[in-house]
Amino acid sequence: MVKSPNLFVVGAPRCGTTSLFAALKQHPDVYASVLKEPHFHAPDLPAQPHTVSDPDDYARLFAAAGEQRIRAEASVWYLYSHEAPVRIAQAHPDARIVVLLRNPAEMAISLYELYLRTGNEADIDPESALLRTRQTRFDTSYFPFGLHYLHLLDFATPLARWRERFPGERLRVVLFDEFYRAPEAGFRALSDWLGIDPHAPISFDAKRAREAVRMTAMKQLRDLPEHLRRKLNPNASRLHAGKASAAIPEALRTRLRDHAREVNAGFAAAAGRAWPEAW
Repeated sequence: MVKSPNLFVVGAPRCGTTSLFAALKQHPDVYASVLKEPHFHAPDLPAQPHTVSDPDDYARLFAAAGEQRIRAEASVWYLYSHEAPVRIAQAHPDARIVVLLRNPAEMAISLYELYLRTGNEADIDPESALLRTRQTRFDTSYFPFGLHYLHLLDFATPLARWRERFPGERLRVVLFDEFYRAPEAGFRALSDWLGIDPHAPISFDAKRAREAVRMTAMKQLRDLPEHLRRKLNPNASRLHAGKASAAIPEALRTRLRDHAREVNAGFAAAAGRAWPEAW
């Protein structure tokens, strides 16, 4: 019997989910999908090259899971999906949800810089790109939803949708700055919440983390059919870790921060914690 996932890291993009997932992969009590972002439960969002839409293919991502307490995937755009919280609550009633967040203005800027590198974003003027309205249409983008940066600054509205389906301790909001200021302590706290060994040896060094899970990842890949293996982009980590590629005026950062504060009036209720003063 194939075991289904029971831990979903649902976002937000550019908020440290890749590093957290690399840590989860190293934990002996966790089985992590070798394809990090299948986005299977978000059919209301545009499909990306790595999206898995077939139920049998999604099940294959967890087919090799053993007796690990946690089976995890991390699809960062689930946060903004209307369907994902409903579908996950129905299909995986025992699931827990982790949301990583950072200053939304810095998240949007980082996403814009990433999309310039990957070719999803064509506008090299950061002001016109980051302040565009949702009426803008795109002909050459592979993921147009991600280009509406102003819309993405709103964390409170999507968080409320998730909180409705996953109340109380079933949903945990983690702040990027707090977690990565002391990642070992942050991961121990997360492990306690998940009911797994908080003292398992975990490295937050990217190279060591890759080496620690290399053999497991190779076995997972061997068990996948070719069409699923092709969804893994070996260049993705290099692109995601690349240097900033745009000069962002400070006045634009201020406008984005001000807008984020305005649209997140309901953040405290949805997140279960106050809006950080540093944001």
